[in-house]
Amino acid sequence: MKILKTLACISLGVFLVSCGSVKPTAPEIVVHNTPVPNQPLSLIKIPIKINLTPYFEETNKAVPKTFRGGDKQCVGVSYKYKFDRKPIEFKGVGESIQFDCSGKYWVKLNYCVECSYLLSKKGNCMMPRIYASCGVDEPMRKMHVAYKSKIGITKDYRLKSKTTLTKVKALSHCKMTLFNFNATSTLEKEVRKAMKSVEKDIDKQISSIDLKPEMEATWNALSEPVDLGGYGFMYMRASRISIGDIKYKGDTVYFDVYLKAYPKIFLDTITYTPKALPNLSSHTEQEGFDVHMDIAADYDSLSSILTSSIKGTKLDIKGKEVIFDAIDIHGASGTKLTIKVDFSGSKKGTLYLTGTPIFDSEKQHISFPDLEFDIKTKSLLLKSAKWLFDKKVTDLIRTSASMDLKPYLDDMKKTLSSSLNGEIATGVTMTGEVDEILIDYIFPRREYLFVRIHSKGSLGIKM
Repeated sequence: MKILKTLACISLGVFLVSCGSVKPTAPEIVVHNTPVPNQPLSLIKIPIKINLTPYFEETNKAVPKTFRGGDKQCVGVSYKYKFDRKPIEFKGVGESIQFDCSGKYWVKLNYCVECSYLLSKKGNCMMPRIYASCGVDEPMRKMHVAYKSKIGITKDYRLKSKTTLTKVKALSHCKMTLFNFNATSTLEKEVRKAMKSVEKDIDKQISSIDLKPEMEATWNALSEPVDLGGYGFMYMRASRISIGDIKYKGDTVYFDVYLKAYPKIFLDTITYTPKALPNLSSHTEQEGFDVHMDIAADYDSLSSILTSSIKGTKLDIKGKEVIFDAIDIHGASGTKLTIKVDFSGSKKGTLYLTGTPIFDSEKQHISFPDLEFDIKTKSLLLKSAKWLFDKKVTDLIRTSASMDLKPYLDDMKKTLSSSLNGEIATGVTMTGEVDEILIDYIFPRREYLFVRIHSKGSLGIKM
């Protein structure tokens, strides 16, 4: 009898490892190279603000601090002046920057009633000259000068400007009643001529401001993987960049950077060479970010979720006990997933089931309505453990494999929001908030579950 029992076990060797266990052959995974839909281009708006104080200080140093001039003639009034400016005060207002400069001046004058040109082409005054002055040996007179610059940005990230002198106003007047000469208006005209040339100095200094280093630092920082904790690493994979209108307030410039990108999440860091910072391209207005992101969800992590939901569950089938131990997503063949179930109890072994994941985008829910025993498992059960071929088993696994994905998405939203806040490079701080994450669709692949998510939120960068 013992020999017969042994021979009987050997005869079932194709299906059984030992007489007390169920060990069907794993289903063959057939590769179907069905392409997934192309990833839509994602648009990401990032408000940028940069403190311009260091650049203003350089401009202030470049502009002359003292201006001298005058007019010398034989007959009439001759004069010379000196204007000392104080530091320029910069203030951004809307689309332009205002440059206000106060200062002090003195003016020296002399007057000749009549000249003779007999001995000199320049002439000689026939009578003693009359001398007068303002701001000499007394407090200097006050004057106010103002400019306005309309500033833009070139494709290679340099500032460009058009500066205009808007005001030259003497705040304390200088009128010579002795020979009825209004030195104030004359001086204003002279200073205007001198200060007009400063327009080019300001434009030259502004055009030397190169934002490319800051933009490269930001671009490179955004190219670094963002650690999403247990959800893997997000790569922005930006391809193009554009900048919206520039606005100024006080000493700060504000503008919106628009990234065109194909972000993707990987479970581990990958070797990724970011594209060099491209020149600016035209932009499309939008708010926040609107991102379609691809995730390669490893079957191991999904298996852990399923195992935690079913492990230890006991099922009574016709007086025999089945204890479920672990669930492992074995892989995908076409649109179907293969699920491996380890069990113990009255019998010990493995079951294989196949089913098509159906995703409900409105409810953000995944289910396997057609989940059933694989054909090899079914054949083995009918021959050796028919009592296991029961609807209770498939119903339980089908229920366990059905998942409401909203809790996982909410947790991912919090993790991603946290990852978008902090210093991403020296002197570059990012702030962000994810308002919404939804799954667009799920597509099984042989080695992983392809998931495309759609997220919306806001980002900001301060330099």
